[in-house]
Amino acid sequence: MRKKLLFCIISIFLCAPFSTSGKSPGQLALECERVVFEGGSLEEINAALMLKANCYKELGRYEDAYLTLERVRMYALDPLEQQDVLYNEQLCAFLSGDFTRACALAEEVSPWNEETLLIDALSYCYAGNYEKAEHYAAVYMRFIGKDSREVRDFFRDAPKRKNSTTAMILSFLPPAGHFYTGEYGEGMLSMGLNAAAAAFTALNLAYGYWITGFVGGGIALDHTFMGNQERTAALVERYNTNSAIAFGDSLKAFLAAQ
Repeated sequence: MRKKLLFCIISIFLCAPFSTSGKSPGQLALECERVVFEGGSLEEINAALMLKANCYKELGRYEDAYLTLERVRMYALDPLEQQDVLYNEQLCAFLSGDFTRACALAEEVSPWNEETLLIDALSYCYAGNYEKAEHYAAVYMRFIGKDSREVRDFFRDAPKRKNSTTAMILSFLPPAGHFYTGEYGEGMLSMGLNAAAAAFTALNLAYGYWITGFVGGGIALDHTFMGNQERTAALVERYNTNSAIAFGDSLKAFLAAQ
């Protein structure tokens, strides 16, 4: 049952189908927006916005669903209703791939059931915050009556995040910055390009071609050496993002197996 629940939460079948309405989710979304535009009571506007968000969820447009939920007049809701809206905002942010936003919302949503604990754990894991991901995963395991020590063992294999400052320092010595992120082939290419640019500059200066040496060599080095630093920064970001997503997928599978 819990396996089914897990995959239902993070699949596209999260909202009730509109089979009884005779209208497509897109049509209903337009009608809901018309209700909001024409005005009405706070209850009517909030109901229209939440229905519109459900329509977008049905269509897989999670970013639009999140933005629609942000328009809900929270002050007109009771605390439980506010928590429900916030949870759905977090869920839509997570499903849209905006894990940073999902983590920010996790601080506002009270983890009162399996679903909220699950989304909290996965959001933090995909965002690369493994410490908080481990905490919520352990709480989730205790909540469903499982041994949370398995979570501790699982997170021992969490990937080590690369430090951007370290990468920047290493990038001054091509190809050390590339090697730091595991891009050995690209690192060797970078080293070759930097060496070629330096050799071009040195040869032109040695033969008295001062303008070519300083201008041409300077341009070449600017593209190779400075480009090497920019590329290293991008590689660190890509490495951390990809490793977090891969580990998040592993955590999802691990929790689904419980």
